[in-house]
Amino acid sequence: MERADRWLSLVLRAVLIGLFLWTIKGLLSSVVVGAIFAVLLHPSHRRLQQRLGPYHALGPTLLTAGAVLVFILPQALIVSQLVSNVHDLLSRDWSGVLDRAQFFFAERMASLSGTFGVEVVGARGYLDEAFGRLGRGIAGMAGGVATSLPQLLVDLFLFIVSFYFFLRDGDALSRWVQRMSPFSPEETRLLAVSVRDTVNGAVLGLLATALVQGALTTLALSAFEVPGALLFGVIATLLSLLPLVGTAPVTLGAAFYLCLVGRNSAALGMLVAAAVIGISDNVVRPWVQSAQGGMHPLLALLSILGGLDLFGLSGLFVGPIVAAVALWAVDTYAALRLRVARPGRWAPPPFQ
Repeated sequence: MERADRWLSLVLRAVLIGLFLWTIKGLLSSVVVGAIFAVLLHPSHRRLQQRLGPYHALGPTLLTAGAVLVFILPQALIVSQLVSNVHDLLSRDWSGVLDRAQFFFAERMASLSGTFGVEVVGARGYLDEAFGRLGRGIAGMAGGVATSLPQLLVDLFLFIVSFYFFLRDGDALSRWVQRMSPFSPEETRLLAVSVRDTVNGAVLGLLATALVQGALTTLALSAFEVPGALLFGVIATLLSLLPLVGTAPVTLGAAFYLCLVGRNSAALGMLVAAAVIGISDNVVRPWVQSAQGGMHPLLALLSILGGLDLFGLSGLFVGPIVAAVALWAVDTYAALRLRVARPGRWAPPPFQ
């Protein structure tokens, strides 16, 4: 084949592959998240297949069905309860809380009004506007969820199907990638190890921390009878995924609410719960990641925030994977230079 023909063949192949990826770009995030969870549960899948013996082919089906029963059906129940929570919050009379909040801020703003130029008499207006925005935000969020429900169902279906097929065909896919990889066998192996350790370390640690902190927050809000406990517990779960933010906006806000309504003992208890929930991040995450290589905290922070900005919610999982691949590229390039300079030597320890 002539050189020009080879280049034309390569360009056409690249265009066809790019066209396919562009066609399915809106669906890729669900497929990628399904693959990540398949990697997370791969050890459980192996153990299940060993127990099934001659019926090992049923392993992916049973594990997928179990995941649906354990994770997805409870989420459907939670969503139904969230709708009730939103309705209760929007129909509640908040005038008493607003009056107490106005008095609270008026006392503390009186001495500062001259310095900062803030009119104390306008505090009620500011609070009314703040609560109005909060209510409109919650209602808008609920309306947005209802509007996007068909797309959510499609994404959920793709996630379940992808999860099943990655469990069933994961080993064959791994062998195919190793055969087709343009990198050396050792570099390909290191890439697989890097992605696996990142999924089992950073991603699993992120999920475990979010679930533990969200559950503890929901229990604390319910114990101290804060309105909308389940709704704000779910919000705390999502906030705990964000580094440097965590559950503090929810727990401290709940303590402030309890103080406003005159339940000072409950407010103090909520502050103690807020401290315990915040400390749990330093217990759960290292425990989950103890068996893995882990990732440098700054790099993990950048990858999560960048993933959220670029990929949306799925970026919480995709961002660390992209960072792991970038680290692999740097490590293997450094190893290649070292191998050229000193034949027989291999990789330096990766940056973590």
